[in-house]
Amino acid sequence: MLDYTTADFAAELSDVDVVVDPIGGEYGPRSLRTLRPGGIVVSLASPAEAALAEVATADGKRARFMIVEPDQAGLRALSDLVTAGRLRVAVDTVLPLEEAAKAHELGQSGRTRGKIVLTV
Repeated sequence: MLDYTTADFAAELSDVDVVVDPIGGEYGPRSLRTLRPGGIVVSLASPAEAALAEVATADGKRARFMIVEPDQAGLRALSDLVTAGRLRVAVDTVLPLEEAAKAHELGQSGRTRGKIVLTV
């Protein structure tokens, strides 16, 4: 296991097949360095990350952008799993709406383990 708070994953990892990048920014190029030849970085962060594909291709690797589309049948299946108690959401922090700025800071910190919930 690698503790991202004390180690640079790009310096510690190599020969990775797939990286799923939900953050974007500097993480895409850094993730490319960890891939084996033919490996792929899948960015969930922003279509702007698609430019990473050019850099990846030049290095014998791949990079793609992916966005999730709403799917009623899939959402119903997830709802059934929640109802059955087979799927639970990890909640890190619950804050009142008045503390939305604090919630944003927590989210930006990259140190939360679960969702940040604002109550109304």
